Amino acid sequence: MIDAPLLDVRDLTVKINRDGNEITALDNVSFSVAPGEVLGIVGESGAGKSITGAAIIDLLVPPLKRTGGAITLQGQRIDQLRGKAIRNIRGGRIGFVFQDPMTSLNPVIPIGRQLCDTIRSHTKVSSDRAKAKALEWLDRVGLPDPVVNFKRYPHQLSGGMRQRVVIALALCADPALVIADEPTTALDVSVQAHILQLLRDLHRESRVGMLLITHDLGVIAKMADRVAVFYAGRVAEIGPVAELFHSPRHPYTRGLINATPMPAEDGAIRLDQIPGAMPGLGAVPAGCAFNPRCVKAEADCRVTVPSLLDDGAATTYSCFHPLERQAAQ
Repeated sequence: MIDAPLLDVRDLTVKINRDGNEITALDNVSFSVAPGEVLGIVGESGAGKSITGAAIIDLLVPPLKRTGGAITLQGQRIDQLRGKAIRNIRGGRIGFVFQDPMTSLNPVIPIGRQLCDTIRSHTKVSSDRAKAKALEWLDRVGLPDPVVNFKRYPHQLSGGMRQRVVIALALCADPALVIADEPTTALDVSVQAHILQLLRDLHRESRVGMLLITHDLGVIAKMADRVAVFYAGRVAEIGPVAELFHSPRHPYTRGLINATPMPAEDGAIRLDQIPGAMPGLGAVPAGCAFNPRCVKAEADCRVTVPSLLDDGAATTYSCFHPLERQAAQ
């Protein structure tokens, strides 16, 4: 028996009102996350990755607006919730790790109080138990001197320390799902590996489901079980990481993989660019959005939007002329 999805997103559509005209930012996006699974969302800047994460927990900032689709968490529709009902989901059943920890922490409240407030908002515990749990989480995420740092303000911590606090905030109320939106973007390269290792370790311990949003295929390879490739507000391909890396079906996925720096046999670094650029909002071409950049595009690609196709394998893709499936090595 196949377990029901932890998170199920069906036909999610987001639009932006620009001078009275509605422009599509997300176009009928569908995917699911299984219990304990890490689903990566990858794509170039402007693909709609962060908008997807914000739309799930109703954090879109006007003029962005969710206009269609269904979002189900543990069997419950949450896209129709408003007010206190959706606030109970955010931070409670869904934790969120934002890109920039400085803007996601309240600058005038000590970090310990922010943790305690989150814990008490979503779990029925005393103030003493909330403080004890907050200190436990500061220790679990590797923040040095938890008792001392408990009283400090965000500006008194380094970027890496702040991100550890943000991770603690996302997990301290024991959520079923964590959405991590580019969790290492604002950090030095030397700190990024420590944060990713921390997320991996915490995921192994808690087996919480995770939606990992990133532009970095290297992060996907290390962290994710499956990956959804986004392009211009649509899902281009989705499937298990190993299969998708070895035998992508969508030309855009192959382009992303080839654009990742890789050492060649002669020791040189191979890096192939995808020609052109992703279309901006309001400039998405008719048919398949990737067709102007695609070497396999034909007449039908310029007229009709392809649906996600399943050819019997674990990977699905939206392409009329997919790449040949490579034999397993």
